[in-house]
Amino acid sequence: MEISVCTTNYNCAHALGSHLESVYRQLAGRDFEYIVVDNRSRDRSWEILQRWNSTHSNMRIISTRCTMGAGRQRAFDYSIGRFILVLDTDVVYDSSLRQVVDRYLKGFSGIALQTLFCGIFPRERWEATGGRRNLNTNEDVDMWIRLWKLGSMKWYPIPVGTNLKESSALGASDYLSRRYPRRERVIRLLRREWDLLKTRELQRMNLQEIISSNTIDLGLGKAIPPWPQNRPQQTATQHLVEIVRLAKQVIRTP
Repeated sequence: MEISVCTTNYNCAHALGSHLESVYRQLAGRDFEYIVVDNRSRDRSWEILQRWNSTHSNMRIISTRCTMGAGRQRAFDYSIGRFILVLDTDVVYDSSLRQVVDRYLKGFSGIALQTLFCGIFPRERWEATGGRRNLNTNEDVDMWIRLWKLGSMKWYPIPVGTNLKESSALGASDYLSRRYPRRERVIRLLRREWDLLKTRELQRMNLQEIISSNTIDLGLGKAIPPWPQNRPQQTATQHLVEIVRLAKQVIRTP
């Protein structure tokens, strides 16, 4: 098996069908499997996944409570591909995904590569780092830094699809998504803060500089912008005030 797509899903029924269609279209002709761990979604996600699974022999679906990091690691544990493709189920992928995958496999397959909305990792590199950890927030950065310390991590800051999540809920602000009821948004905010505490050493690193100095050009004729990054430094007091403000925002949002 050449490629294993390893991903997680939670309440992404609004995008899931289009996501799956786009991935299978862009990887058509490649030897790949698609493994998704669904975090006990409360929308129509499991129904959509079951329907796709019944007609696609290269698909495996797993239902279990998990964080994003633990879920992606579980998908990896079931995979057999030489290269791991980490995708997002709320992203609809375009032809840039195929271009990046083709170019990577042709000339860059010895490294781990992160684009916007897609990471590609040689299996042995993933295993060398110990894989993904039990995190929702910073689960990707946590693995990036371990790969970077091994001299294996590069970035190509080109989007390979369109994220259908609300703009207000992108990245670490996922807890604001309307996919979650109010009580769950509060819980997810608290979980985010717990994950930030567990990965606090990452907050002291200049991630923007690390990415900038390890950005590569795949030669696809696309202008390469800076990696989108917004990680302001805060004192402990400033951070506490910010948490209180965000909790009030979540509670007041219908």
